[in-house]
Amino acid sequence: MNPFFNNILLLINNIYKNINSIMNLFSLSNKTLIILSFFIAILPISLLTGSLIINSITIIISVIFIFELLIKNKLNFLNDWSFYLLLFLWVSFLVNLIFSQDSSLSVTRAVGFIRFIILVQVIRYVFLNNNSKYKELILKSWLLIFSVVNLDLLYEYFSGKNILGYKSNLEGRLASFLDDELKIGGYYFGFCLLSLATIYSYFKKDYKIIFGFAILFLIVSFLIGERSNFIKVLLSISFVLIFHFKKHKLKLLSLSLVCIAIFMSIIYKNENLKYRYILQWSENNISENVYFTHYKTAILVFKKYPIFGSGIKNFRVEIKKVIKEEFQDDENYNNWHIITTHPHQINFEILAETGIFGFTCFFLFFLISFILSFKKILKKNEIFLVVSTIFCLIFVNPLLPSGSFFTTYGATIFWTNYGVMISYLSSKKKINKFS
Repeated sequence: MNPFFNNILLLINNIYKNINSIMNLFSLSNKTLIILSFFIAILPISLLTGSLIINSITIIISVIFIFELLIKNKLNFLNDWSFYLLLFLWVSFLVNLIFSQDSSLSVTRAVGFIRFIILVQVIRYVFLNNNSKYKELILKSWLLIFSVVNLDLLYEYFSGKNILGYKSNLEGRLASFLDDELKIGGYYFGFCLLSLATIYSYFKKDYKIIFGFAILFLIVSFLIGERSNFIKVLLSISFVLIFHFKKHKLKLLSLSLVCIAIFMSIIYKNENLKYRYILQWSENNISENVYFTHYKTAILVFKKYPIFGSGIKNFRVEIKKVIKEEFQDDENYNNWHIITTHPHQINFEILAETGIFGFTCFFLFFLISFILSFKKILKKNEIFLVVSTIFCLIFVNPLLPSGSFFTTYGATIFWTNYGVMISYLSSKKKINKFS
């Protein structure tokens, strides 16, 4: 039989098995795990709706999880290095609150960070449960939601509006379900690797299918028109493919050439994308780019408050004072290219708002996390550990522009991936006695 039809039959068979798995899942007695799994599974949907829904879900998850641990006497589950490491980072934010220039601005983000600590632990709790069907349900739900977003983005590219009628207010950009908030690229980066890993778990031996989806994800990310997030997707998928398919060097080279040819063809036919990816960069000196201007102003704020920074969420206030002092004779000091709510680069944001103290804690947190992760990867090449680690590593890179580290939208995407990474770093034997 033709290999293509074999794959189709395999996919149908897997879908049938998944339906049975879901039916069996709801017949289980542990209702708390079902509820937690459900809310984690719909996290990608909440990210498309707004901060109110996202925060509501994380709060619900947190309350249910805490009651689960208290009622069933499972508090020892938190006796884990990942929990203490997250507490260490949280304490650094609370210390920053003491030295914040305006603590009323910082308090919600500094104190509220605890919800992400709990989110990470909930993901670890569910993923390490004896019954792997909970984890499978979540990963497959994320893949399904991501597939819908993919189709919606392609529909918007060809029709000019998404399936709900939303249309981007900027030429060369796609909005999808986020409407006038042009940040779907961050969402795409956040779930493309986990989706690719889920697909890989179905077709481990068929590299053609993996390569096909990798090309699709790269093309859609390119069409979105967010340069920084496209580079992140490109780098992350490249690292994953090189790491897992290093024996297929010639095929990877062919894949690269195919992608380049497709991108050049799209740019040639689409003037808006041509402007965004090529002409916009060639028109301006890099040092005059809007993001580099943000970085310069972040350094100015850092120099004013070098030890503890200006305070979380204080950059937006302090930058106006600093810029006015720096450019007091310049009429352009209040230009929007300079004044912004955050520096658009995580490392500069941490430096400006938490100073040397906060940045050191931030650096140590990720250094320890990545060292432990790479040690585990070298011992066991687990695809979900690889993709979540690569995502986290590229997310905190010091070179590419990014969203704020503390916003609900960006933070939820990041800590979801971090939670998956931590789950595959933890010992399953340890969780068994609490199940």
